[in-house]
Amino acid sequence: MINGVDTSEIGYSILTNSSDFIIISTGQSVLQFANKSVCALLQKPDAELVGTKITDIFSEIGEEIDVSFLNTINSDNPFFSSTHNYHFSGESMWIKWEGTGFFDKEEKLVQILFVGKDVSNAVKNKQEKDNVIATLAAINKAIDMNIICTITDSKGVITYANEKFCEISKYAEAELIGKTHRIVNSGYHSKEHFVDIWKTITSGSAWTGELKNKAKDGTYYWVKSVIIPIKDQRDSITGYLSLRIPIDAQKKMEEEKLTYLKTIEDMLFTVSHEIRKPIVTCQGLLQLVKDKHFSKEEEENEVIPYLLNATIELDSYSRKLNDYLEKNIKNVGQRT
Repeated sequence: MINGVDTSEIGYSILTNSSDFIIISTGQSVLQFANKSVCALLQKPDAELVGTKITDIFSEIGEEIDVSFLNTINSDNPFFSSTHNYHFSGESMWIKWEGTGFFDKEEKLVQILFVGKDVSNAVKNKQEKDNVIATLAAINKAIDMNIICTITDSKGVITYANEKFCEISKYAEAELIGKTHRIVNSGYHSKEHFVDIWKTITSGSAWTGELKNKAKDGTYYWVKSVIIPIKDQRDSITGYLSLRIPIDAQKKMEEEKLTYLKTIEDMLFTVSHEIRKPIVTCQGLLQLVKDKHFSKEEEENEVIPYLLNATIELDSYSRKLNDYLEKNIKNVGQRT
């Protein structure tokens, strides 16, 4: 007998030396027995614990006992289970408690057996798993908001298409699943270009580059793409992950830059040819006048009018050049 608890010698040894936390209390949760694991956990001897209320020792479990256990337990509902967090010597520990009630012939609760198990590792693993899941969910959300993402099987058939791809391509997910990326082929790139992509990824390497695609409504869009082979444990390719970033704004800037450079080239051609022509004419005539190849009458009737027309032509070209420079310098300032 242990404080009214009938146990055999073997049973007592098991209870006392168990690695689980074992407590026996009265129906009013007054502690009658605490095994070695409980004493070590609380850093108190059995004699000091006996007679105290569990609510005074374990405040967390005590609240649950009073509210959930003692008020609801009966012979048909003998089990109590809860998980609590304890802090001893600065160390965090999670313990899961299970309680069984024992009743007399009149169905009065006389004793409660509590068995606690250290589930700290399980809780930690769950928390780590939850953190990983939360992180992956955040990454997935960021991808859906900003990056076009698709997954295909080893033959290039789409098995997954995210919201961004549907938004950009104007296709519903159901229209994309089961299709290949030919569905958004714009016809801009050559067949050889796609053959090169396929050779790269089927060899196990990732491919990166720019692609011009065509949406369902006929509009075109540019993407910067990376296609990564997905491999199993035997290093066999099972599918492909494609990540794409829309770069329409970048491509538009590149086109504007090319147009700007072409205009510069045209202007330089004008400067080197059209403007140079009247200048050379003026220089030649003035040299002839200087060398006195013309009479005074010829100078007045022919040379001077010719020079005047050349200067007018030169002035017109210089105005056009000035207007062009002012316009483009202003545009450059706005772009920067």
